[in-house]
Amino acid sequence: MSGRGLRIGVALAIGVAAICAAVPAASAGALLPSCGTTSHPFTAWGDSGSYCAFPNLGFEEGTSGWTVLGKASVVAANEPWDVSGPGTHALRLGPGASALSAPLPVSLLDPWLRFFAESTQTTGALDVHVIFRGLLGNLTGFLNYGSLAPNDFSSWQATQRISSLLALPLGTSAVQVLITNASRSGSWQVDDFYLDPCVSRFGG
Repeated sequence: MSGRGLRIGVALAIGVAAICAAVPAASAGALLPSCGTTSHPFTAWGDSGSYCAFPNLGFEEGTSGWTVLGKASVVAANEPWDVSGPGTHALRLGPGASALSAPLPVSLLDPWLRFFAESTQTTGALDVHVIFRGLLGNLTGFLNYGSLAPNDFSSWQATQRISSLLALPLGTSAVQVLITNASRSGSWQVDDFYLDPCVSRFGG
């Protein structure tokens, strides 16, 4: 994995458990039989995978579909490739701020996650976690995916394919992504979140 990939970590971000517990079933009613329409947003990066978009993936509808904590706000910015179409907004996370996505249905092993990020004078990483939910919105698992290094994202960059090192916990029907600015100063901006449910690799 290149420098723009995630370096797997072991420590959980402060406050993560509280966020997970605070939104246990808000998303249960949003579960669908499949993750929905797929597209190929990362072909320019040599990735022909079929990806599903997280709800309000590019923050064009403000923070709708996301739960934010701390100094998090939607700002006038956008990843420059417009992979989800022309956009004018992104999410900015100040020091210690977090954002939790709405759930996206998944039923296969090792989903791949990709999005875009930019670091602005940050002193620390952007931590990425994935939360696994059951059919009723119950928590089935929590995975610390790793961290984005600020020096690798001094300008807008697509993350590498972020793949789970573990199988989905038994009973999982949806996943959420949780991102946290672990720095003490500066901000991270994020945009256009996608999940590849690996259907193409299983003949789907």
